[in-house]
Amino acid sequence: MHPFDRTPVTIDRIAAPNTIKPLSHLSLNPESSVKPSICSILALHAERFPDRPLFVFPETRWRGAASLTFADLAARGGAAARAILSLARPGDRALLMFPTGPEFWEAFFGCLAAGVIAVPLKTPNLNRPSEQLERVVRDCAPTLIIADDESAGLLNKRADLHPYLAGVRVLDPSAWRGESAGLTADPAPNDLAYLQYTSGSTSQPKAIQISHANLLANLELIRDRMDVEFAAERTVTWLPHFHDMGLVGSYLGSILNVVTAWCLPPEEFGLYPQRWLQLISEHRATICGGPNFGFRHCLEKVKDADLAGLDLSSWRVAFIGAERIQPETLGGFVDRFAPSGFRANALFPCYGLGEATLLVTGGPADAPPVLRTVSRQAQLQNRLAPPLDEADHITLSGCGQTGAGCEVVIGDPSNGTPLPDESIGEVLVRGPAVTRGYYRRDDINAQLFREGNINGETRRYLRTGDLGFLSDGELFITGRRKELMIVRGRNLYPDDLEGALDGVHESLAPGRAVAFSCDHDGQEALFVAAELRRSALKLESAEPVFAAIRAKIVQTFGVNPQEIILLRPATIPSTSSGKLQRLQVRESYATGRLDRLFSERSGD
Repeated sequence: MHPFDRTPVTIDRIAAPNTIKPLSHLSLNPESSVKPSICSILALHAERFPDRPLFVFPETRWRGAASLTFADLAARGGAAARAILSLARPGDRALLMFPTGPEFWEAFFGCLAAGVIAVPLKTPNLNRPSEQLERVVRDCAPTLIIADDESAGLLNKRADLHPYLAGVRVLDPSAWRGESAGLTADPAPNDLAYLQYTSGSTSQPKAIQISHANLLANLELIRDRMDVEFAAERTVTWLPHFHDMGLVGSYLGSILNVVTAWCLPPEEFGLYPQRWLQLISEHRATICGGPNFGFRHCLEKVKDADLAGLDLSSWRVAFIGAERIQPETLGGFVDRFAPSGFRANALFPCYGLGEATLLVTGGPADAPPVLRTVSRQAQLQNRLAPPLDEADHITLSGCGQTGAGCEVVIGDPSNGTPLPDESIGEVLVRGPAVTRGYYRRDDINAQLFREGNINGETRRYLRTGDLGFLSDGELFITGRRKELMIVRGRNLYPDDLEGALDGVHESLAPGRAVAFSCDHDGQEALFVAAELRRSALKLESAEPVFAAIRAKIVQTFGVNPQEIILLRPATIPSTSSGKLQRLQVRESYATGRLDRLFSERSGD
């Protein structure tokens, strides 16, 4: 028996307003022509709550403890703005490369106050050439790189490895360390605040343009969907500040709502996920979350001994999104941590994407996840029907509902015509948080947005590329248009195949398999690559593993993989949000660069 009530919750669909609604709890003057920005909000909170901790960075194996109050961030951000404007002009781009810590936020708000467009990035290994960094530099043409002391030193010391940075100035926190200044900024709502590079951007990095208006609209949507109580919540996050879920959902949301956030580096969570839960327990955190893989990581790595004294009863919103939400993960998390006070109603499945700043649907808060069991074969044909038998069923998790300021429509993938509830089509999104598209990519932007006629009115919608359906206001995601594989006349989605492999053999690493298609003898064929556990590296024979994988896929999907490949642990690359990058695996396979341990082709 699943711990969730499967009864969907009905709400009215709300059209997007034309303006951002006022931030009532800030008492901003609605008559003023000056629109609020996250900078002006921080400055106001720094006056009202100067000594209140904003970001607390506990000591880790990498860094000592540190913290920022609201007043600290405003003063240091103002000082950083002066240093930035000595090297760049408003409208220039600045790459930000920092580990988790206060300096990133000083630089980020320095950019916002200076009118310089911030570009948060994960710091690459600067001791060797970086194709990814080079592509980003050529894409957005930065004037400035702002980096921590170590990275700035390496950029100067190893300039020979990065010739594409010639002419790009490097700034480190020593330029403003120990200084303070008022945080003043008066951006127009449509001015760009920052560029968000999409997860997994590789050969063609794409930077989403986030305006100040986009950001505030989405922060308000998140606040409303999660029922955030002003100045009364606490959070613990391990999400990276260079990814939208961390940047917007955890960090900037804390500034808007006067929340104290305890901030762990992603690396710390990867090694010790129990520390996330322990900090939630210790500080009575109320709103915390992450991608599906983060909750699953807790299930796999947190030991029974770590549960002693753990109290998760304060955790009222456990948001989960950024990738396909697995009902097994939801149920498993409840089963494992209910004895520690975790409630099923705290789970908050949600859906979003960077092109809409972050959140699109989620909640309502304090309601159980909505699950739906449908026919697998019908779904692959973009139809909804009851399962024919046990082997035909697939359970989907709802991703919540939209709120004021956001509109979701399901459109016919071929022409965008709106479809009724219970119809699978492309997810289209409209609202003030939907961005203007990618930086300097007018060709892609022309494809990204679609004009739709809804109730006799023509409106502009973001084409998400995701397939799904609405049911009584609840959004369900069923797949991606571009990831659909057609093998021997059968429609297959990689997520479904990969999910089916969980637990098929004890030697396989959980959640570390990808399915992709390649041409074989002129036809599209299915290939599967899966990582082994470290304990299985000395496997005497891979035959039982191959047999288990092949049997599961044939029985469930009626397709025989052309080849099954077993890999070493941590071989499959992933994005900062934890999504496995199957297209990179496919490319490595096609070019003969995939480092395999064992493989078996059909007919061998």
